[in-house]
Parts: sequence; C-alpha cells; structure tokens
Amino acid sequence: MSRLGCALGSLAWLFVMTVPLLGFMLAVRGEFTWRRNEFVEDRLWLITAESTSGDERGLGYSAARVVSDQTAADGPICVRTRVNFLLWRGQSEHLEFCDCYTRSVSGGYEPNGSCP
Repeated sequence: MSRLGCALGSLAWLFVMTVPLLGFMLAVRGEFTWRRNEFVEDRLWLITAESTSGDERGLGYSAARVVSDQTAADGPICVRTRVNFLLWRGQSEHLEFCDCYTRSVSGGYEPNGSCP
C-alpha cells in the first residue's frame, strides 16, 4: 500500500471514529453552538419535547447569517435565521425569520423589528 493510501485510510478511520464521539457529546451536552461573531452562529441541538399533540424527538439545526449590514452609515444590521428539523418522532416545519438591529448609545445593539 502506498503512503497516500495509508494516509487516506487513516483519515477515513479517524472520521468514522469521531462520529460516535460527537454523538455522545451531543447526548451529554444537549447542543453544539459555533458563534463566529455577535450575529453569525450555527447551532445543533437535541429535541426531546412532550406536548398535548404527542412526543417530538430528533435534531434541530439553526444558522444565523447577516443579510444586510449598513452599520457604517448608522443603519441597521439585518440577520436571517433558518431553522431546520430532522425528527424521527413527530412532525415539524422548517422556519425562517429575519430581524434587524441598530447600534445603541451604550455600544450594543437593540432590536429594530423585522427585515424590510
């Protein structure tokens, strides 16, 4: 076997062994969040909800992305969030919403309503 074959085989083995570890960590922590700045983030979480309509079990994934940044001109910054579900028990719909924020006097951001 060549060196390239050994390297590819080792990478494939590492990937296969990492998947159960990530599944175990998700079961223990309940969610993974990767936040790159104040408005851009990815989140993966477990859904275990009981309601009057029945149980819901599965995974949820949300991604927030900046769609309009006018802060250089003292304008709003608008963030679109998409939420997807993979349920093995229950039913759901994919969601998408957009919110805008303006810079406050204190230096943070205040909600300014939904996107135009």
